[in-house]
Amino acid sequence: MIRNPSLMIPTLSLVAMIGAGSVQAQQIEEVVVTAQKREENVQEVPISISTYSGDFLDQAGIDTLQDLGDYTPNLTLSTSSNIANNRIIMRGVGSVGDNALEPSVAVFIDGVYYPRTSALVGTLTDIEMVEVLRGPQGTLFGRNASMGALNIRTRAPADEFEGELRGSYGSYDTLRLDGFAGGPMAETLSGRLSFHYTSRDGYGDNTFLASGNDEEFGDWEDATVRGRLHFEPTADLSATVTLDYARVENEGNVIEVKDDTVIPSYAPIISAVLSPTGPFLPTGPVPDLVDDDDYDINQDHRDAADDEQYGISADISWNVDSHTIRSITAFRDWSNETFESALRLPADLFNRVSNYDAETISQEFQLLSPTDGRIQYVAGLYYYDEDYRIDQNFDLGVDFCSPAVGNLVSATAAPTIIASATAALTPLLGAALAQTVAAGIATGAITDPAQLVALGVPAPLAPVVFALVPPAGNFGAAAAGGCAAGPQTAAVDGEFQQDVNSLALFGQLTFNVTDQLRLTGGVRWTNDEKDGGFISVINNPIVAPPSPTNPFGLQLRAAEDSSDLEFEDDELTWMVNVSWFATDEIMLFGSYSTGYKSGGFNSEGANRALTLDERVFDSETVDNWELGVKSSWFDQRVVANLTWFHTDISDFQDRQFDGVNFIVQNAGELTQQGIELDIQARPAEPLTLLLGVSYLDSEFDEFPNATNLPAVVAATQALNRARLAAGLPPLPVPPLDLEGERNHFSPEWQLSLAAEWADALPNTTMSWFVRGEYQFIDDQNVGAETNSNPQSIQEGYDLVNARIGLRGSDERWELSAFVRNAFDQAYCQTVFNQPIGTTLGLVDPVTLGGMQRCVLGTPQTWGVEAAYRF
Repeated sequence: MIRNPSLMIPTLSLVAMIGAGSVQAQQIEEVVVTAQKREENVQEVPISISTYSGDFLDQAGIDTLQDLGDYTPNLTLSTSSNIANNRIIMRGVGSVGDNALEPSVAVFIDGVYYPRTSALVGTLTDIEMVEVLRGPQGTLFGRNASMGALNIRTRAPADEFEGELRGSYGSYDTLRLDGFAGGPMAETLSGRLSFHYTSRDGYGDNTFLASGNDEEFGDWEDATVRGRLHFEPTADLSATVTLDYARVENEGNVIEVKDDTVIPSYAPIISAVLSPTGPFLPTGPVPDLVDDDDYDINQDHRDAADDEQYGISADISWNVDSHTIRSITAFRDWSNETFESALRLPADLFNRVSNYDAETISQEFQLLSPTDGRIQYVAGLYYYDEDYRIDQNFDLGVDFCSPAVGNLVSATAAPTIIASATAALTPLLGAALAQTVAAGIATGAITDPAQLVALGVPAPLAPVVFALVPPAGNFGAAAAGGCAAGPQTAAVDGEFQQDVNSLALFGQLTFNVTDQLRLTGGVRWTNDEKDGGFISVINNPIVAPPSPTNPFGLQLRAAEDSSDLEFEDDELTWMVNVSWFATDEIMLFGSYSTGYKSGGFNSEGANRALTLDERVFDSETVDNWELGVKSSWFDQRVVANLTWFHTDISDFQDRQFDGVNFIVQNAGELTQQGIELDIQARPAEPLTLLLGVSYLDSEFDEFPNATNLPAVVAATQALNRARLAAGLPPLPVPPLDLEGERNHFSPEWQLSLAAEWADALPNTTMSWFVRGEYQFIDDQNVGAETNSNPQSIQEGYDLVNARIGLRGSDERWELSAFVRNAFDQAYCQTVFNQPIGTTLGLVDPVTLGGMQRCVLGTPQTWGVEAAYRF
């Protein structure tokens, strides 16, 4: 059932407008893609594809891949607590990037695979075309393209000298500069050099200024430079060498407490833990618990990240006997250093320092047949090698041991002391007086036997009673002292490493049965081998699980030595397709394809040592059916493409949350199905319209071991701390069965509409233009852990962008003004549990939820831009 039929109104209105449009309207230009390893008209490629040219990116002000997700049916890109923790989501499925989990959407830039989505946070620079390929692309793009691929091409050196400079300035002191220049350098040599630089202030304001925090935060700076040399010594041989370097420095996202998840008990709990006067007379600070969309916080936020990458590639093509042999060789190096104030409370508590480093080498050989025969084929060999390292330490801040640990242990010990002391004193004092006395001594309200006498305790008994009841603060002081005596830097020292070797053979053949009917089949064999290891060293016992010799352990991380990990898998993925050209303007197609996402290793620690079976997870496989139509209408003034898909995912890889850490597991079976519609139109000469609509139905067919809700996790943690302190084994958190529920990050509807009117300015050689954009994203659960928690649902929202400007003769120069998110719509990209909220007791016993954090999206921004082409 269509939940929101009003979304179809723009589609119907668009068709009506086209039909009544001017016969003088310009035709839509042919779009050339390389989705099947050779240049083809996108309207003849039987794949669900959305394409975006470099000119479109400039006109729309699209700077990053995350911006691109606002325009593309069934594509979402989101970040979480840091830029390395991002995900590319296609048709409701995607993996986070700050671990060893492989992506579900493969990204290729100039034919080179980028294995880590964390490395794709910078600005798009000098782009020729972005092709969004939905559905498994395993035959030609390989492993980890199980839900789709992004095929990005940068601009090649031109035959004639050309260049451009573009600059903008806007809100948040945003400065952006980019440009390119290139052309022939010799008879057989041409080159191109492009660059980009962005600098802006942060979106957030912070009222917590202790521990080195700044009043404003979230600054961003990135720079990219790329050089390309194209050598063509003969008509049959050409080579392109590309070198690139990029760096991003940033101070993290704005992360607020989601105010509709706050209950009255949370503020007193946090104040008690952070109180300098102890937990029983709390005077500690609390974070901002209201107005979760104002970009104002009161918490420790000293986040900083330095992300750097560089690479070199050689793309060689050799025409031999009407065939083409192509070789793509590449080396890439990516590193990221991130500091996070992990707990995000108004104190210097628990700081995460992460270092990511990946070196990759890839080699692909392709054999491409001629295109003028009845049979066309592509065959190839692909080799990939990756050396990946994650070093992650947790440092204890100056407020962690005292007051936080001392207060937490005191507050936890008090109820037990009061209960046992009341039972012991009742025969002597009576129940009511025993309760008063036990509570007073345990909480420190009674510090002298004389106070007991004043309460009615017989004087001879007062010293004895006072000695029988230990103050809870004694336990807190012991815990704080033990914590302070241990190392504060690298209290947890985690190291993960893996070496990946992947080899693949592939081929795809198209048989033109007639001029109207095509049959295509393809197959790819992939062998993945991974060797790795994970070691977690606990240098300060306070973060370890409790035990009889470590009674105050908080169970944040456990020691583990899994230094000899191995994974190997062979997968055969394949596809078949039938395409029928009903007319020269209408192609119908149907396909079946499979996909493969490699298994691997859990790269993070947990609050217990994982078994070997838990440390290693299996590969994920995909079966996908599609029916589609690609068409052009009204003398090529409208291009309309529609695709229906049904995707079954087996051994779905998902992360289970243990209250502190994430553990990847093979969760079960998932079905994602829906439709995608792309329309481009030129109803009148000055008017260009683009419409994208997607509908997504999502359901877990099987998911018996999902993460439970926060209150259930908290109760199990509390029980396990008592069991471990007594020397008993811990109990597992009861799982949640999500059969029949939607997957997270799966909005039912998405819509994007862009319209631009460009016309000549009377009596001049100039032209003017105005552009408007509208995007709608339906309700979706954006929780970082998949548990269908209603607290992490982001209600549907819409975004409006606009741009107006002037262009000179032959569009040699351009001046424009723009606004993005014009109505300042606030929304959560990701929602996650308050870090160690289940340990602190920040849970709701009624709803079983807990205090949640919202990673806010980009607020309203505006600016002016100028460009000059030569």
